[in-house]
Amino acid sequence: MARKKRGRAQLTKAATPSGAVTFTSDQVAALLATNRLGGQTTGVFPPLPRTDPQVAFGPGVPLYPAAIDPPRPDSGRPEPRFNEYPVSSNLPGMSDRLVPWKVLRDAADAGGLLRRCIEIRKAEVSSLGWTIRLTEKAVERAQEGTTQPDHEVAKALRQKLSGEITRCMDFLERPDRGQGEEACDWFAKLLEEHFVLDAIAIYPRRTLGGDLYALEVLDGSTIKPLRDHRGGRPLPPNPAYQQLLWGFPRGEFIADVDEGGKVINGYGSDQLVYRRRNVRAHTPYGYSPVEQALEDLDVWLKRRQWIRSEYTEGKVPTGLVNNNGQSNWSPAQTKEYETYLNDAYGAAGARHRLRILPPGMELGQKSDAAERYRPEYDLFLIKLLAAHLDTTIAELGFTEQGGLGSTGWHEGQASVQRRKGTLPTTRWLQNCVTGMLRLHMGMSPDLEFAFLGLEEEDEAAADAVEENRFKTGRVTLNESRDAAGKPRYDFPEADKPMLVTTRGVVFLEGAAEQAGPGTLIGPAKATPEGEEDDGGEEPKEDDDDQEQDGDEEGGRPEAVKAELAAYRRWARKNPTPRRPFRFATVTKTDAPHINGDFVLFADPAAEDGGGRPKAPSSPDIERVRGWPGWAADMRAVAYWKPRLRKAMRGAVDARLLAERWIAQRGIVVKADEPDLSGVQRSGGDDDHSRQRWDDAVGWLVAQGVRFTDALLIVRDMQTDGYVIGERSATSVLAGQSTVDWSKWRPGDPDAARLVRPTGATNGLQTLLDDSGLIIRNVAANRMDRLAKVLSDSIARGDSAETTALSIEHLLTDAAWAERIAVTEIARGVSAASLFTYQANGVRQKSWLTAVDQRVCPVCMTNESAGAIPISDQFPSGHAYPPGHPSCRCALLPEGLT
Repeated sequence: MARKKRGRAQLTKAATPSGAVTFTSDQVAALLATNRLGGQTTGVFPPLPRTDPQVAFGPGVPLYPAAIDPPRPDSGRPEPRFNEYPVSSNLPGMSDRLVPWKVLRDAADAGGLLRRCIEIRKAEVSSLGWTIRLTEKAVERAQEGTTQPDHEVAKALRQKLSGEITRCMDFLERPDRGQGEEACDWFAKLLEEHFVLDAIAIYPRRTLGGDLYALEVLDGSTIKPLRDHRGGRPLPPNPAYQQLLWGFPRGEFIADVDEGGKVINGYGSDQLVYRRRNVRAHTPYGYSPVEQALEDLDVWLKRRQWIRSEYTEGKVPTGLVNNNGQSNWSPAQTKEYETYLNDAYGAAGARHRLRILPPGMELGQKSDAAERYRPEYDLFLIKLLAAHLDTTIAELGFTEQGGLGSTGWHEGQASVQRRKGTLPTTRWLQNCVTGMLRLHMGMSPDLEFAFLGLEEEDEAAADAVEENRFKTGRVTLNESRDAAGKPRYDFPEADKPMLVTTRGVVFLEGAAEQAGPGTLIGPAKATPEGEEDDGGEEPKEDDDDQEQDGDEEGGRPEAVKAELAAYRRWARKNPTPRRPFRFATVTKTDAPHINGDFVLFADPAAEDGGGRPKAPSSPDIERVRGWPGWAADMRAVAYWKPRLRKAMRGAVDARLLAERWIAQRGIVVKADEPDLSGVQRSGGDDDHSRQRWDDAVGWLVAQGVRFTDALLIVRDMQTDGYVIGERSATSVLAGQSTVDWSKWRPGDPDAARLVRPTGATNGLQTLLDDSGLIIRNVAANRMDRLAKVLSDSIARGDSAETTALSIEHLLTDAAWAERIAVTEIARGVSAASLFTYQANGVRQKSWLTAVDQRVCPVCMTNESAGAIPISDQFPSGHAYPPGHPSCRCALLPEGLT
């Protein structure tokens, strides 16, 4: 009896640490009962019909399937299996994994290089900010049946769910309270399991009351996914996962959802979340980046071992001594002398292990490691390993040969790496965390978890889409600002849809009243004196012609009537005007009922006794008060703006410059530390900021950074402006209000050559000669701004990637590029206008403010000055526009000799 008891005690012993598994007698009986033939579901089922005709050399009749799975009650035939899994794969020791978990764990820590890649990726994601936000679908659903704008609907919905948002965010601040892990630690642990095993196992630990207490990250290598008879994940209440410890199941869990996607309350504490990034049909296991990199890692480790062996004492001699045979030594004597030669120098000398060759043998020189080593091959292996983890060699501290603008970091590589690695990983994590919060914490389906700062790459594309929507009238200015979360404009035009064309702006409101279908509606023009009326009309030229041709009965009354109608439309659309309405014909006597505070009446002294205006000395000039160049200058701006941005982007390699700046200034952001981008460190005052700025300026100069070459494009802008100005001024002098621009295009070299006459009086050449000062000033401004970006990166502790993005944004600033293009094209336009007027004997000039933009006090003062001598300066001190950056004012002639 004692022996039997001892034997039974041995049967109940657990698995030994070596991995051998023993079972109790009850367990053996249960296994036998499960595997008995009578316990399996087999049989026949009605096969599908075979109606295809049998022909010679045909495919043959398919065999009738043998039933191994239970049939469906409705069809009598079984469903397909997901894969051909190993028989008894749910038992311990049975698995279709090709690579053991321990191999992946060891590989992730071997050699250091792969571990560094993992830490970089972990820090990149875990250091991101995060939030709980509304889903787009929730806002769309809330908008149904309401006329409120998007931002108002979203604001109301956010207020409604504010308590839910706070509850979820408080939980995610410490997702594993039992282990004391904050969000950054928890995400880092999660990413470790993803990159190494691609097996994320999370146990939703609940309180005794059923509330979620923590999301505990388990070792994914201890979790065995089970299969149902079809090879898929067993549905609750069947166990879907088992935890294997010391070779035997120590716990089992159900999947965290049932068929309807809801948590089964009866098994609240038995659930397990198991996620794989690389989901495959033939296996329940994932395919981690480390597993994919094993082959390349093996080559890298063997090469490292070869290099290490060069520094280890071996048996291969470093040299051989040639024996010419003159000594007549016997082999024993030669061996004795060889031993003496190596031992004579002590232990250090013995490492040489010199060998004496027999007579007649020649010395063969053996190449050393330095001759056989090729660093380019090591860099190639580093690139292969880095690619598996979606990192770059620059992030690992390696750079290729080449300076600024070289192939060391080609344009767009950072964006490719972000799109290829960071964004897919973060979006997958967002979906995982959102699903867990909804299932296990009861978060509203209108909310989602999201990382912050992922939209930077798409800002340019989103801006282009938004700009296209605005220019095509699908959204208004205020609707666009609502979407961006910015305050609204307070002027009425911001709420009106408009079409933005190369000719100007056309408001859709009232367009049907101006012209019928199919008729081209041009942009709103200014009244004769150039006032800012979007809806006013310019007196028709034939009215003036009638007036000057002596039609005393209908000429002036019709002109007065037309101008009063234009004024009424202007007054309706400008309830709070910024500038007065200027009449060309109507006097105070004609309209005594109009308040003169915002109106400039025509001068009564200009009329003669017949009630007609006196004929001016230059009637054609007096009649043309618009500016034909406004139909072409914005076309030129649209042409040169992207080219200026491209030129500035090519002037400096932003990524390489950022890496050098960070490296040379001793700023190192460790892979396991969060990037403190955007966080101002304490202790920075104005003196320190100035010192950092001076240091950055000097460093940029030492690096050879310069923008003057890229800004030579300004000369081409001014040339285009000169073409526009020369043609527009010639048209104005001829009494024409328009120019045919259909045969001209921006950057036209033929048109530019026509305005480049030889001689000292060439106005364009004078303008281009003076452009050097402008280019140097603009380049100095950009250099100062770039130095500010670099100095701020030190103050914030930015990483090289963040600094590179800041540099890229500065160099490709769309608003700055447009401002430069508008200003320099306008400078060319005015220079050509002045030169053309002087060449044609014009004695006076006047300043005409632009009709499609807000007018600053400087330009308003210059316009109010009226006609001044052609060689004088306006009150602002300018001889001609532009009076300030982005100024599009024009120069008009006021008299002829």
